Amino acid sequence: MDRTRTIGDFSGKLSWEEESGLIDFLKRVHGEVSRFDKEFELGVETLPSPPCLIDGSTDGLRDVGFVVVRRNGLLTRREYCLYALLRERVLYGYVGTYSEGAIETVRELKPMKAFKTGTAMLYDWLRELVKASCDKI
Repeated sequence: MDRTRTIGDFSGKLSWEEESGLIDFLKRVHGEVSRFDKEFELGVETLPSPPCLIDGSTDGLRDVGFVVVRRNGLLTRREYCLYALLRERVLYGYVGTYSEGAIETVRELKPMKAFKTGTAMLYDWLRELVKASCDKI
């Protein structure tokens, strides 16, 4: 029995990630973070690669959607970060501290379920990142 498939076999079938808008949202994150930083000049940028550890563990690293770091010249000892983990079709946002590829979680943020309108929630998360870095929590 021949089980090879052609490209036409997959046309019209969207994955959950495509249908929900998750992939489109994740594609927009870098641009939205750049726009946020250009507007407010807060030293916020996305990291090109995922962290090595989260809370001392490698569990869940494959679920990382993105990591955003705030590099604050006034606080040289700590860099704060915003990161997102996808679990059971929900994107969970967290604020933490970032050092040498490792993240220590400080606070969990409101989860995101509606990815097609996720940009507004991303901006809320970015504001939480800036607030946490200013409060030095």
